[in-house]
Amino acid sequence: MAQLTRPHQHVLEAEYEVKWAANKFYNFVKNNFSMLPKIFPYVNKREVVEGDGESVGSVIRWEYLLGPNVLVGKEKITKIDDANMSFTNELMQGSDALKTLKSIAFKTSVIPKATGGSVLKWSIMYEKLNEADASDPYHYFDFCKSMSAAFDSHFRNTN
Repeated sequence: MAQLTRPHQHVLEAEYEVKWAANKFYNFVKNNFSMLPKIFPYVNKREVVEGDGESVGSVIRWEYLLGPNVLVGKEKITKIDDANMSFTNELMQGSDALKTLKSIAFKTSVIPKATGGSVLKWSIMYEKLNEADASDPYHYFDFCKSMSAAFDSHFRNTN
């Protein structure tokens, strides 16, 4: 089924391979995201503002390093799809992104590989405030790549 997008919505995607089985990786990330500041050095703080921090509707406040800048933002978990091992978070406020973007959401999908391990697919869906002046948020993929590597390393070191 095709995903409906808003008229001016853009989508960027990147994939990163990890060694862990998809179901183990997905369940760990989904149920232990609160551990992120301990696993990933670019997240200084992650606190739940509303909800339990792991279900749809939860709002999380992040303090993170993106490039040379320390940023603070709030995001809301908008979708969890256990059947397809994916979850989507929408940035609600803060961050540099909302200075030039009308909206931005991040979807993480865990895809099993036939040969073992899995692929993390990161999708960034966004709408620009002004098409001519706003650049595409490719810089978030460095953050996603580093986060993927940190999770993969953590799994290998703990099991």
